[in-house]
Amino acid sequence: MPPSPDTDRPHDVGRPDLARLDPARATCLRGAIANAVLEGWRPGADAVGRLSELAEGIVGIDRFVEDAVGRALAADGAGPAGDGGDGAEAAAPVSVPESFTDTVYPGTSVLRNNFGIQNRAALAELEFETGTAQAFRIEAGLVELPDTFDARHLDAIHAHLFGALYPWAGVHRRYDMALGHNAFYADQIDRYLADAARLLHRRLPHGHRRRRGRQLDRLHFARLAAETYAYLNCAHPFREGNGRTAKTLLQLAAAEVGYRLNFEIVSKAQWDTASRLSAPEHGRYRPAAERLYPVFMSITAPRG
Repeated sequence: MPPSPDTDRPHDVGRPDLARLDPARATCLRGAIANAVLEGWRPGADAVGRLSELAEGIVGIDRFVEDAVGRALAADGAGPAGDGGDGAEAAAPVSVPESFTDTVYPGTSVLRNNFGIQNRAALAELEFETGTAQAFRIEAGLVELPDTFDARHLDAIHAHLFGALYPWAGVHRRYDMALGHNAFYADQIDRYLADAARLLHRRLPHGHRRRRGRQLDRLHFARLAAETYAYLNCAHPFREGNGRTAKTLLQLAAAEVGYRLNFEIVSKAQWDTASRLSAPEHGRYRPAAERLYPVFMSITAPRG
C-alpha cells in the first residue's frame, strides 16, 4: 500500500541512529517506534538516540525511565502547554478515587498520573518515550509476560507499557467512551476481548501448543490479524494506549508463526482511516474487519 501525498508519508523514525545496533534489536526498536508514530508521536533525533542507547544496553530501563520523568517534570515546571497548570504541584502525590481511577486534573484534559505532571505536552512525550522503550523490551523478549494471547495477556502488556506513569495501567475502564463518531461501551469490553482471543486461539499455535517452523499462509495470517485488531479496537478496554497495546500483542502473535508486522510502511492517516471504517454499523456488534485487510496484507511480512 503506497503512501498518499508527501504530507501523508510514514514518519522517518531515525534509521541512521540505529545502525550500530544488533540487527534483531534494531528491527524491534524500529517496530516499537513505528507503533507509537501511528498513534501520533513524532520522535526527534534525541529521543531516538536515547532509545538506541537503551536497546544497545548502554542505559538500563530504570535509569531510562528516571531520566525521562526528570525531563517531563522540568518541562512541567516551566509552565503550561495546551492544558496544564503552573507546575507548582508537579511532584505532589496523586490521590485517585477508586471508583474512577483515571480522572483528569480539574479544568484540564490531562490524565492524572503518578508524578502529578499537568503539562499536556510534557506528559505526552513522557508517555510515548517510556511506552516505546517498554514496547521494545517486550518485542525483544526482555520481559516476562503471560503467553496466553487473551485479555490477561493484553492487560499485562498495557500494565508494562504504562505502569510507571498511570495508576490505572492494565485496568479496564468502567465507563463508556467516545472518540469522534465511534462509541466504546464498557459492558461490551469482555465480549469483544473474548472474541479476539478466540480468533487467535483457533488459528494460532502459541504457548504450550507452539509448533516451531510451521507458518500460516501470509495472507491468511494478515486477515486473522486484521480481524483480531478490529475486535480489540472495538473493546478499547483502557482509557489510553489501546492502539499501542493491541499492536504489540499482534506483533508477538505474528512472531509465533514466523511473520512480522511492518508498521513503518503505513501512514498514520491510512491507519486511522482503516481503523475508523472498521467500526460496526450503528446498532450492530460485528466490526467491519475487511476495512483493515489491505493495511494488514501490506504490513505482514516474513520474519527475517
